[in-house]
Amino acid sequence: MKSKSLQIIALSLIALLMSGCTQNTQTDDTSGLVELSDLSHIHSVATDGQDVYAASHHGLYVLQENKWKLRGDDFDIMGLSFNNEVFYASGHPGPLQNLPDPVGVLTSQDGGNTWSPLSLTGEVDFHLLEVVDENFIGVAASHNSVFSSTDGGNKWNTVSTPNFTDLSVNPQNSTAVLLADGNGLMLSEDFGISFKSVLSLDGVTKVEWHQDGIFAATKNNLYRGADLQGTFAKMEYKFDEISDIHAEGDLVVVMDAIGIHLSSDKGLTFDLIDRL
Repeated sequence: MKSKSLQIIALSLIALLMSGCTQNTQTDDTSGLVELSDLSHIHSVATDGQDVYAASHHGLYVLQENKWKLRGDDFDIMGLSFNNEVFYASGHPGPLQNLPDPVGVLTSQDGGNTWSPLSLTGEVDFHLLEVVDENFIGVAASHNSVFSSTDGGNKWNTVSTPNFTDLSVNPQNSTAVLLADGNGLMLSEDFGISFKSVLSLDGVTKVEWHQDGIFAATKNNLYRGADLQGTFAKMEYKFDEISDIHAEGDLVVVMDAIGIHLSSDKGLTFDLIDRL
């Protein structure tokens, strides 16, 4: 791997990302539908614009019949991303997977039913992973650094970043990356080579770049802006300790201390769809 000078990533981010690694014993039959509260270590939530997913210590769960059902292999999914109907994941192998630990980047061409190694097998555990077109960027927890690739995951570089708590890539321009740092948003227009402050918003720790706008979250509030040049409006819906946001198409999914909240109108309104 080609190395560049590294700055230390925010300790709060690393502590948060590393917290999901503790091994737990699964208590339910994952072949059927289960309650959200029965899932062990939900690391993040996501949507592909049609379904809602929970990336957990025991695999990828999809919401069906108001319950959660395991899709594909049982393995510890830390980082999860979707791009052009392809699923990407990183983490640790499951009991029936013949893969080294960590798994590097896995890819699924069938919606998460089967997974194959793509790159960095046995080398990297991404606790945050974003994929847009041929550009990959993620937080490699075991290396305490950020890695990026601009050729579909074949070659990787380390990225020097300011301190941050979350990142998101522009789905319509894969060289643009937003960082949230607790004080606002920072933008890189050259895929992590340089950053500049673009928005001051106290307490913002989460960011999600959507096709039709940008979502930024503080501890209890979600803001939405059409672009970085306009204003960000606070949503009326109240959250409690937001831990993850993901948006695709008309769907926006938010996880907080209460449970998982879903919007089907691009964030205008939300409903609690399941409790933790």
